Amino acid sequence: MNMIWVLVANQAEAQIYSTKRIPGNLSLVGTMAHEEGAAHARDLTSDAPGRAFDSNGPARHSMEPETGVKEEERRRFVKEIVGRLEAAHMRGRFDKLVLLAAPAVLGVIRKTIHGDLAKAVIKEIPKGVVGQGPDKIQTQLVRSFALK
Repeated sequence: MNMIWVLVANQAEAQIYSTKRIPGNLSLVGTMAHEEGAAHARDLTSDAPGRAFDSNGPARHSMEPETGVKEEERRRFVKEIVGRLEAAHMRGRFDKLVLLAAPAVLGVIRKTIHGDLAKAVIKEIPKGVVGQGPDKIQTQLVRSFALK
């Protein structure tokens, strides 16, 4: 088949393009949106953190969540993206994958992706270019592949 998919993602939106070669014409395969990824952390929590008493003494303090709300939403969205990519890869829709994502999102993708899908990754580019259009994405791809 020799089809390359290019994932362009940030914490709120993902676009998947296909091409037969780089450089080559990019065709939009699909998009995904995660509204919570664009929200402020204060809008994602219901109220103030819980309160706890010290084990010895009358002092009280607020409890911090183990992970930030934004990080958790980022992980949730990346898991959804990777699930979609895994399903498409298993069906043979693409052979190679390029990851072009905002640095924080790319880090989560690296931790989430595994197996045959991880082996299909031919390039990782830490750039946030969601919403900039196929021409800008193509320019970034050409620049990154020229730097091999």
